[in-house]
Amino acid sequence: MKVFHALCLLIFLGVCFLTVQLLLLSYTSLYRKQDAVSFLQEGDRYADGTPVFQPLIRDFLVVSSQMNIRVFLVDKVLLSWLQNRTNDNTGLSLITLATVCNLKKPLNMSTLELALRPHGFTSYHLSGPPPSIDWSPSTENASLPYHLLAERDGLRIHLLVLYDVKASFLWHGPLSDGGAAVWGLERSRMQYCAHGGEGALSRFDVRVAEIDGTTVNVPKDITAFLHDMENSSFIPCNYTRGREFFSKFPADTTGEAIYFKTKALQIIKLGKMVLDSLGVPFWLSSGTCLGWYRQCDIIPYSKDVDFGVWIHHFHPGIVDKMVEKGFWLLSIFGRVNDSYELSFVYGGIKLDIFFFYEEEDHMWNGGTEFTDGQKYKYDFPKLTLCWTELAGLRVRVPCDTLSYVRANYGDGWAEPVREWDWNKSPPNARPNGHWPESEWPEVIQVFSPPETDDLL
Repeated sequence: MKVFHALCLLIFLGVCFLTVQLLLLSYTSLYRKQDAVSFLQEGDRYADGTPVFQPLIRDFLVVSSQMNIRVFLVDKVLLSWLQNRTNDNTGLSLITLATVCNLKKPLNMSTLELALRPHGFTSYHLSGPPPSIDWSPSTENASLPYHLLAERDGLRIHLLVLYDVKASFLWHGPLSDGGAAVWGLERSRMQYCAHGGEGALSRFDVRVAEIDGTTVNVPKDITAFLHDMENSSFIPCNYTRGREFFSKFPADTTGEAIYFKTKALQIIKLGKMVLDSLGVPFWLSSGTCLGWYRQCDIIPYSKDVDFGVWIHHFHPGIVDKMVEKGFWLLSIFGRVNDSYELSFVYGGIKLDIFFFYEEEDHMWNGGTEFTDGQKYKYDFPKLTLCWTELAGLRVRVPCDTLSYVRANYGDGWAEPVREWDWNKSPPNARPNGHWPESEWPEVIQVFSPPETDDLL
């Protein structure tokens, strides 16, 4: 009887084991089918059924690997396919790959081109000066490789060279109309540099994917990468203008000035962490924007840090997240639908977050005088945002920064002004009515600092 029970138990365990194996096999097969569905259509294959891009990419990857060049796929069309499994590749004749280099150890493009020739590739590369990201004087003869176009059998690979900037973000060089013409392409067809200028992307992790039998590295978070790619325009600070400014107005090196600048940069970094985590795009505004544009630095006597945010990007979690990061809430003025403004304090320095409202031909932000409920409106030209660099941080500024600065500071923006009245000095400030006194408890909220505030 014991033997019978033992046999039954063994049979039962065997059936369970086989069932689990079959389920795992089914799951694995399903996963592989989903991850290896062919992207290319029948017209994109050779007569023997081989995808036309397969040997092209395979050979390029082999050569790159032999030269210890890590290459990954950044092609918008193929990444969108991997993400959505849509098969829209009409007219596909160019695939974009990328590699990341150190600014001090740029890619030897000539050596790569020589290695590609035995594999039937014809190639061209474009180079240019390093990015303007610090006070080091530019070297006229300095040159970095920006782009490579490798062509074979009428198919092309665009290799985009990304440079790691201060372990903070990835920068790529511009592509002029003339440069694209050398390749026989219209610049507008390029997935990167279609606008012609420089670009900046967040650093990202990669994973392995398989496309038509070819294994490639791709961004781990494709959604985030594609969004970043669509909003990657970069404008450097004009350090020549900054040097000219400081030659006329020497930098303030007092302990108070150094403390303020140090804390202001810390506030920008922490504020960026919070707003980025909430998916709230912001830009340097008011005096913080002026400091970046005029002198590539923080204005030490400006007393606060200023961010701008479009009101449609408002997130109700901003206050709680800022408090979690060590800020304390100083004030809330206005309503979300009118003249909204948040102010925080960190280390004794104030951060103002101004929310902007778009009209048909302009945009504006509001201000409130807390003593009498007087409202103010500040008009600005409509803007688009570009990335820039400030003290190693990738932050946004208005692409047409000069128009933005002129609206707020007038034609005298290049001269330092130490005495500034927030509701009288700006040329774009105008009265905008009053908040009814009955609404003050809602639209004028001023808070006392925490009792144990060790940040002041």
